[in-house]
Amino acid sequence: MYNIILSLHSLLRWVILLLLVINLIRHFAALKKPFGNTDKKLGLWLMIFTHITFLLGIYQWFAGAYGYHNISNIGMSAVMQNHAYRFFVIEHTVGMLIAIALITVARGVFRKNITDTKKHKRCIILYLFALIIILASIPWPGMNEIGRPLFRNFS
Repeated sequence: MYNIILSLHSLLRWVILLLLVINLIRHFAALKKPFGNTDKKLGLWLMIFTHITFLLGIYQWFAGAYGYHNISNIGMSAVMQNHAYRFFVIEHTVGMLIAIALITVARGVFRKNITDTKKHKRCIILYLFALIIILASIPWPGMNEIGRPLFRNFS
């Protein structure tokens, strides 16, 4: 069960990255256009997938070897001294939480009583920061001790 959730968590990163890029392109292209239903729906789908991935990540943090079990077994001091442990316990988790918060705030921009151009610009800024943080927080292959494969098996 854990491996299936881990694989799904890994797969959903690609959906999130794709939706982020699509949202960024959409908002850049629509700077002078009204903030429409397509913008709202794309933002909603992005937020839904980030929140699902977050829930899967929370499960991994508590059930997996790199989260809560590490802290309870070796202590927080030892976790902070080990690069791989610190990455998954703190850096990946906090980075993704910040990115999810930015995406969630961007989703609510359409409710603001501002011009459509400002709505698009705010979404661009929030999505761009979220994209940068996500790219920095993903354990890419080749990152010494923390690197993970681009795609995992569902086994």
